[in-house]
Amino acid sequence: MKEKVVEILMYIMSEIRENKQISDIDTKELQSKGYTQSEISAAISWIYDNVQLGSRDRRGPVTAGEQSHRVFHDAEKGVLSTEARGYLVQLQALGLLDNRDLELVVERAMLSGYEKMTVAELQEIVAAVLFSRGGAAGGGFMLNSGDSIH
Repeated sequence: MKEKVVEILMYIMSEIRENKQISDIDTKELQSKGYTQSEISAAISWIYDNVQLGSRDRRGPVTAGEQSHRVFHDAEKGVLSTEARGYLVQLQALGLLDNRDLELVVERAMLSGYEKMTVAELQEIVAAVLFSRGGAAGGGFMLNSGDSIH
């Protein structure tokens, strides 16, 4: 379920990057793609707990020049497929991973034992890092199947 929530987070953050408010995002489109209301609510809850929208000091989408550029070492390129590296760059550009989180994901990927990690395999590590943060997201964050946030 956590991997699906990360997919929803990517969708919502890309919508926010297009200057939409969370309240303007059509969750029915997400439901038509097969995501449950519980997963959508969990993603929105995570954003409210972890991203300060509208603040200059935020963990939201970054613009060019606000952040350093991560260059992958040859050993990392050997473990992470091109698509997996692109996925990480996209997550960082959307503001879902900061530099520290990115390093944690890469470190865990390197220790995983995979020869060429795919995006699907990397999503498990990303979800673990995102949902291990302190606060509400690290504690009783995930909702039961019938729960929703209004």
